Amino acid sequence: MAATPSSPAVLVIDDHMIIRQVVEQNLKNMGFADIDTAGSAAEALERMAVRNYDIIFVDWIMPGKSGYALMQECREERKFDDVAFVMVTSESDERHMIEALKAGATSYIIKPVLSNVFSEKVKKVLDWLAKRGQKSDVQSA
Repeated sequence: MAATPSSPAVLVIDDHMIIRQVVEQNLKNMGFADIDTAGSAAEALERMAVRNYDIIFVDWIMPGKSGYALMQECREERKFDDVAFVMVTSESDERHMIEALKAGATSYIIKPVLSNVFSEKVKKVLDWLAKRGQKSDVQSA
């Protein structure tokens, strides 16, 4: 993917600054340009209140509200139907992955974030977004 003016709007939520930076750098290496970050669910909610995102990368375990709880809350609102949620977490147990996918995660990336795995998963998320966009186009026609 090359950087374009129509680059998806992305929000990266993690309580560890280093992880936010790693995810952001991986996204920039893929050509993403419109990237915001948040260090907590509360900060993320503030950002989501004033702008819409196409992809939200979220850590499962954070102080206060967990990323998992934030994703569940967002999935209850229609405005997030076409938003891709990507869990980026150290929760590597298969049951956590299944639980997250059932709760509405579009993809699941296990820390430490490996660039090649990250790129492959993000490409699949972009395909998911493209299919959602086509579905919306058909519904509005």
